[in-house]
Amino acid sequence: MEALRYSTQFRWFGVFLAFLVITSGVATAQSAQPEWADEAFAEFGGMVATYNESITAVDLGVAGDQLANERVNLVVTGTDGETATFSFRMDGQLRMTELAQESRSDATLRMSTDRETFNETLTADNPAIVFRDAVAGGDIRFSGLGTGNAIKWTVINSAAGIARMLGLF
Repeated sequence: MEALRYSTQFRWFGVFLAFLVITSGVATAQSAQPEWADEAFAEFGGMVATYNESITAVDLGVAGDQLANERVNLVVTGTDGETATFSFRMDGQLRMTELAQESRSDATLRMSTDRETFNETLTADNPAIVFRDAVAGGDIRFSGLGTGNAIKWTVINSAAGIARMLGLF
């Protein structure tokens, strides 16, 4: 008889936990993006075809090799400090696929930049070159998500910082 009472209590506890998980997911999925995010995402989607056509002819160096097959959360910070998050997957040839106007729960990489750099990339005749130059100049930054990727990108970012200080790019 005692086991039944605990069983009912544990069922209610399970229902309560499930409710918390579901409602926290809804809150996360519906998190507010800044007013400019919708227009920026539309422009981002329009730029991707041009980027994908040109990326195979642009050498991104060591970082480029590491970007292949990454699942990316792109965080763009506006002048007012508000951030918009977009996501995509890089394929083996560094083309962007699976664009979304939200963060990915399975992301392996966080890419961050300011809105000005983002807009320069969106409006460029060759966005792959502008992307490469922004990475080399430190205007686009990478942070690995997960222990292995965090270590990998810390090493890459450190090497890139040293190369910048030495004037190698």
